[in-house]
Amino acid sequence: MKRTLSLAILLSVVGQGYAAEWGIDFNADPGFKYDDNELLRENKKGDFSLNITPTLSLSRTLENSKSQINMGYRVSRYDKLSELDKENPFFGFSTSYSTERSSYGLNLNYAERESRSIAEDDTADFSNTSTTTTKSLSPSYSYRLTELDTVNTSISYQKRTQSASSSGLSTGNTNLTDNETKSLNLAWQHQYSERLSGGVSLGYVNYQAESDTLDNEYDSYTAGFTSTYQLDELWTLNGLIGARYLDSQNNSSTGISTTSNSSGLNYSISATKKGQLDSITLSASRSLLPSSEGDVNEQDAYTFTYSRDLTEKLKANLSTSYREYTSADDLNSNTTKYIDFSPSLRWKLYEQWSFVFGYRYRSIDESEGRNVNSNAVTFNVDYNWDGIHYSR
Repeated sequence: MKRTLSLAILLSVVGQGYAAEWGIDFNADPGFKYDDNELLRENKKGDFSLNITPTLSLSRTLENSKSQINMGYRVSRYDKLSELDKENPFFGFSTSYSTERSSYGLNLNYAERESRSIAEDDTADFSNTSTTTTKSLSPSYSYRLTELDTVNTSISYQKRTQSASSSGLSTGNTNLTDNETKSLNLAWQHQYSERLSGGVSLGYVNYQAESDTLDNEYDSYTAGFTSTYQLDELWTLNGLIGARYLDSQNNSSTGISTTSNSSGLNYSISATKKGQLDSITLSASRSLLPSSEGDVNEQDAYTFTYSRDLTEKLKANLSTSYREYTSADDLNSNTTKYIDFSPSLRWKLYEQWSFVFGYRYRSIDESEGRNVNSNAVTFNVDYNWDGIHYSR
């Protein structure tokens, strides 16, 4: 359920009037699902589940700044697989401030999540039943040098710790590691014309992973060219292409230490269309992703999303992706292929009420021999209340 309450207050500071808007937002849209292979394992276990995320948001907006707090729980309940029942808290704070030339930003986040719920951009192991606790800090700064040139910089720090797998379902991978990721990004952007902009991007990432069996460290360096082109009123093209270099040091509990380095190509290309009745996004990318298993993966990803208003009350959506994971340090030749296909239909019953009916197909194909898939049907309830507004 979603309820919105916002209050606009007029303040006077040093003889000048500043309009400050305060907002309170609450939502908890429940979702029901049946998955015939909940953990994506060879020994299938299907089950019904209820997932609900009660979230409270507080915000304050001024003419040149905005701050917001989000807090809540991700609650999961299963009919038979009660070992998967979770109540995971999360908290986030974001703030931004801008002047005539400069923009500042800061994000703070804390979240406890099921490891398998973030496996798509991590280990590609959807059968793990442990819980991952993530803490992150991300400041950013942007400065407009001229009317056509802008420089951006951002720093991020992330720490992940792992819990033990749930009892009774511990046959999945339990080799997740505690890890830290630190990154620095610098970019310059130039507006060449009304439709075309481009620039240069530089990045550095340090990743450290530690467990009872390993102590690994990776340093990644990237450099590339970026561009954005407005093809016409509907289509926008975005691109990044560059090179990456990875320096690896792996230490095992047996005393064996190995070092290696590798280089390769990084890219990210997307095409987006936004029309009155439909929208389309196509993307292809290759990037390095630190893994909670203690190494760094090179991931090739291809995605397609489509949505269209069929009538005033019916909207169709389709999201599909293909991802391929390989170890980036050449010490592990295993390859994992992951497919996700998710069509859905949104029915706007009344102005505030909507029902969403969906289907999801997932499959994993590993070079080591595991080949599994799952089918799920979903039903979500979305309630949106306009709330109460007050201003003077």
